[in-house]
Amino acid sequence: MILNDFYQQLRESAEEAIKSKRESGKIRAVLGYSICSVSVGANEVLRAMQEVLVEADIHNVILETTGCIGLCYKEPLLDIYMPNGMKYTYELVTPSKARAIIVSHSLYGEPMEEWLLKM
Repeated sequence: MILNDFYQQLRESAEEAIKSKRESGKIRAVLGYSICSVSVGANEVLRAMQEVLVEADIHNVILETTGCIGLCYKEPLLDIYMPNGMKYTYELVTPSKARAIIVSHSLYGEPMEEWLLKM
């Protein structure tokens, strides 16, 4: 029973953290960041996103990284979570694409349709 209690507390804590991020009204940009994504440019993509937030004085975006997403051949992958609950997943993200994606979502609220994940 102790293990189940620990798991339940961990789950509730994670759900509360996600809920508070959603309620912040900010866009979440979550970059897949594992060995496969780093090997194809995730470091540069993350740096480009950090730079565009500063250069364009954008304050409505939270940058995050996550582990392996499982689609190595589509890396780097970038998930954009909008405050209204919409999620967009971008494939084969480059630094220049990342900048455009962040600007398009944060300033105009519009996805970059041509770069969305195609399965």
